[in-house]
Amino acid sequence: MSSPTRWLNDDEQHLWRLLLSSQWKLSRAIEESVQQTSNLSYSEFGVLVELSEAENRTLRLRDLCMHLEWDRSRASHQVTRMEKRGLVTKEPSPGDGRGVLVTLTDEGFSRLEAAVPEHVEVVRRMVFDHMKPSSAPVLEEFFSGIIAVREASAQSEVADADGD
Repeated sequence: MSSPTRWLNDDEQHLWRLLLSSQWKLSRAIEESVQQTSNLSYSEFGVLVELSEAENRTLRLRDLCMHLEWDRSRASHQVTRMEKRGLVTKEPSPGDGRGVLVTLTDEGFSRLEAAVPEHVEVVRRMVFDHMKPSSAPVLEEFFSGIIAVREASAQSEVADADGD
């Protein structure tokens, strides 16, 4: 028997809609800034950031998937498109025929460097410039709670799959 739906009250509904609207507007502003400054999509930007922070600017595809929380198919298609544009290379992992290594190219790094200053400016303008310093710990706790719930749910799904 399923439990009854726990409907949102008016205040919760308002906050939820505010959160969604803010997320969409922030994502759109970042997407536009990255596109204008470097001709990258936000997805490409995310891949390049992850690779730029990795040792030797290289990650296994499965690790890239984990960092971005993407499924393998999405990541594989994205990396293939980016490889055609000269932003990354991919090659079989030495000693593991099934693994794929994705590496940031000099062109990809140059595009990332072009995008970062405007990206940071958009984030600062839309998030931090109007936030009181005392709000940061509250927001950190709030967003950490969301991440914790998601991670617990993902671990539960893995445990359930292992039991099959």
